[in-house]
Amino acid sequence: LGLSSLPIPVIILLAAADWQHANTDLAHKPIRSLATLSWQYPAAGVTKINTDGCRNGETGRIAAAGVLRSSFGRWVKGFAANIGYGQVLDAELWGIYYGLKSAWDMGCSDVVLESDSAVAMHLLNKAVDALHPLATLLWGCQDYIKKCWGCSIYYVYCECNTVADRLANLGSCLDLGL
Repeated sequence: LGLSSLPIPVIILLAAADWQHANTDLAHKPIRSLATLSWQYPAAGVTKINTDGCRNGETGRIAAAGVLRSSFGRWVKGFAANIGYGQVLDAELWGIYYGLKSAWDMGCSDVVLESDSAVAMHLLNKAVDALHPLATLLWGCQDYIKKCWGCSIYYVYCECNTVADRLANLGSCLDLGL
């Protein structure tokens, strides 16, 4: 017997079952949701450091900046630096270095550093070859991370790092230096 010899309601039910079987994976996909990206408060007693760097594509000038905030979100300290000329990774790493140095010099005992540079975060988490062009700067950052304090570093989306981004853009307008 062929499909044409079956009653129409049975054919419809078979087609529906076939469609459901073919789309079973689609039915089990996780539900997508939208998330708001914004700066998040650190845990109690933790100082959060957000850093950023920028480069003017026309001039090649670079700047770095950062902000230190308490677990209540209050501004503790900020900085902006016109570094001169270089690549954006240079600026990102200088921002991280100055942020860690500022927190250490202030006596912070527990810090979370956030940067929107995935490359910088990757480099800070691995051994750096002495021939790397930024080895000295990377070692300086890593030395601060390894000091006797609670220090965690995280990559964040740029939407979570807007204050540091704005400060870095300001830094490019300043005189050379910190």
